[in-house]
Parts: sequence; C-alpha cells; structure tokens
Amino acid sequence: FFCLVALWPLVAIVLLAFNAPGTLVSGAAIPSVWTFDSFVKAWTDAAVGPALFNSFVVAFSVVTAAIVLSILTGYAFGTMRFRGQTALFYYFLIGIIVPYEATVIPLYYDFRVIHLTDTYLAMILPQIAFSVSFGTFWMRAFFKGFPRELIEAARTDGANAWQILWQIIVPNAGPSILALAAILFIWTWNELLLAIVMIQNPALQMAPAALAYFAGAQRTQDLPVVAAAAVLTALPVVAMYTILQRRYIEGVVAGAIVG
Repeated sequence: FFCLVALWPLVAIVLLAFNAPGTLVSGAAIPSVWTFDSFVKAWTDAAVGPALFNSFVVAFSVVTAAIVLSILTGYAFGTMRFRGQTALFYYFLIGIIVPYEATVIPLYYDFRVIHLTDTYLAMILPQIAFSVSFGTFWMRAFFKGFPRELIEAARTDGANAWQILWQIIVPNAGPSILALAAILFIWTWNELLLAIVMIQNPALQMAPAALAYFAGAQRTQDLPVVAAAAVLTALPVVAMYTILQRRYIEGVVAGAIVG
C-alpha cells in the first residue's frame, strides 16, 4: 500500500507527459492518444538537451574526482596510524555536519572575485569538497574492515603502500566504490540551489535549474510539456540507479556491517 502511495505521483507525471501539448488533464488519467510530442517540445523549448549535457559534465567530474580523493583519504584513515589522525578525521566530517546551504552565499562572493561564476568550476569545485567529506567517511569504513592478513602478505612480498592500495584493496572494493559513485551522482545531479546561485548563463544551466526556470516560465499553462521535461531530467538518475542497483545495495549493506 505504501509503495503504491509513493509511486502514484510518479505514475501520474509519466502519464501526463505522454499527452499532447496543451491538453487539459485532471489527475493521473491515461492518455486518450499516446504521443511523444510533449517530449519533443520540452527538448526544444526547455533546452533540456544542453542542460542534460551540462549536468553530465559536472556530475562526471565531481564523481570521478571525489571517488579518487575519497579512496586516498579513506585508505589513510582506515589503514594507517599517524599523529593527529582522529582530529583530522573529525575535521573532514565538518563537511557533513555543517549544512552546505550556509556556505553558498560566501562561496558566491569568493568565486565572483576570482571570476569563476558562470563556469563549470563554480559547480564542480564546491561539490567535490562536499562529496569528499562523505566519501572519506564511507571509504574509511570499508578500509577498516579489509582483512589485515592480505595487507601484511602484500607487504611481506615487497609491495609498497601505493601498490597495496591500487593492486590489492581497490579491486576488492567494487561494491563500496560503485555504491558511493551512485550516491554522489544522484546528489550532484539533483543539486539546485548551487546551480541557481552560481550559474546565470542559460547556456550553462544545469538540468534541475533549467526545469525549475522552465516550469516557472510556463506558469502551469502546458502541464504535459512540463511533465515531459521533468521525466527527461529524472531519467538519467533512474537509469544510473537501475544499472547499479545490485552493487549499490551490496555496498550499503557492507558499509552498515563494517560500521
């Protein structure tokens, strides 16, 4: 029952999107004539194509950089012992504790001074910083649970710390890394506030922000087109989760057990 309650709005949006542009629809009615005209109109009028490309560029850059940095920091905190380790780890966790909404306005003024607003970097750099905090916490849990016997055996065979990480540990960290990648991709893709504040150039607008502007400009006069734009914007996230669903669940369960 609760599953149906959760899915009902999604089904209503999808059904609405398959109506012809300008059709007046009430509720989750099944279209009398199924058509992709609303999707075509949304692709052109809402500039969904360029917005999706911009979001892919930002999401790919953020996820790639954050994963690499999180592996390195998680490896250090999970397998090594050094002075100030606990204090430094808690310093990393500030990125999780402090609400990022409190940092957006200061970031905007800083980026405006160094002329980074209206660029991809204005979206990429802050989200890498926010993502590494969570990624460090996530990967540290995996590295702490990794069998020490394998690490010691590799050291006995002459492997250094770099070789142990990339040749021994990372090949066995697939579920955790892919689960982290899925989480960071969803977070980055759905980012709205940062996109609205940092990006004013329509050519560089991210998909959620472009959808928000388009829906506001339409003022609910053409609901099928707005619904089609919403479906196109959400489709990459749904596809990403569907592809990595099994790995995502494995990684979450493994992290919960280790934690």
